[in-house]
Amino acid sequence: MLRSTRKMIVPPLQGCTRCRKARIITIKCFKDFLNLPRNYIHPAGEVKSLRSVLTPPISKIRNIGIMAHIDAGKTTTTERMLYYSGYTRTLGDVDDGDTVTDFMAQERERGITIQSAAVTFDWKGHRINLIDTPGHVDFTVEVERSLRVLDGAVAVFDASAGVEAQSLTVWRQADKHQIPRICFLNKMDKLGASFIHSVESIKQKLKVKPLLLQLPIGEAKSFRGIVDVVTKDQVIWNAVTGLDDGKTFKQKSLEEAGDLNLLRNANDARHTLI
Repeated sequence: MLRSTRKMIVPPLQGCTRCRKARIITIKCFKDFLNLPRNYIHPAGEVKSLRSVLTPPISKIRNIGIMAHIDAGKTTTTERMLYYSGYTRTLGDVDDGDTVTDFMAQERERGITIQSAAVTFDWKGHRINLIDTPGHVDFTVEVERSLRVLDGAVAVFDASAGVEAQSLTVWRQADKHQIPRICFLNKMDKLGASFIHSVESIKQKLKVKPLLLQLPIGEAKSFRGIVDVVTKDQVIWNAVTGLDDGKTFKQKSLEEAGDLNLLRNANDARHTLI
């Protein structure tokens, strides 16, 4: 296999110093990686063993999945996670058909996830094994298969629609397998997005009591950031550069920001959380 000149995908390798590509590396790059010394300098500047990079301890491995109703933004959210973690250098787009997890021709043609796809990346000292599951009702069995191996799941909701039909189905599947979940309200910048309506929809339709970890700053066109309920910090995204990739933001405490309304809401949510 090493004699082949074709390119191959090697998920554990997040970047190559030779060809500067993150997603696809050449066989020559793979040979160079295999020839690394037993101990080498990690890009972060610390000395790590090759074994620790390839096989982290079990305590540092997380198997999580993303589930939702169709078009809630699961694959787009996955692309953001890969981009922010450094696994990819560019943001993939479902409409452009260049996402990492939607690799089948039918998926790229239709713009939907048909088959569950797994991808691995590192984040804050942990190895994340992420499974992007289908949202279409015809492929519910793919979600069922994925849930059997998960430590936890992220339930994605369209903030303009709240809980939808397939959202309820996959939630019940997760209940069946006793999978811990967090809810992520996507598309807060979409026309008609409502944080309060979405949270209330989760309460009423899923019969749960959600604990708020973040609060939005604005909605729809006015959406510009979030409030961290735990730290009581506000995070404002800076899109003035024209490249709205979410990597540029400003963070400061609510006390420093001086927004009494946000501070009051954050204190109420934090009190409920504690």
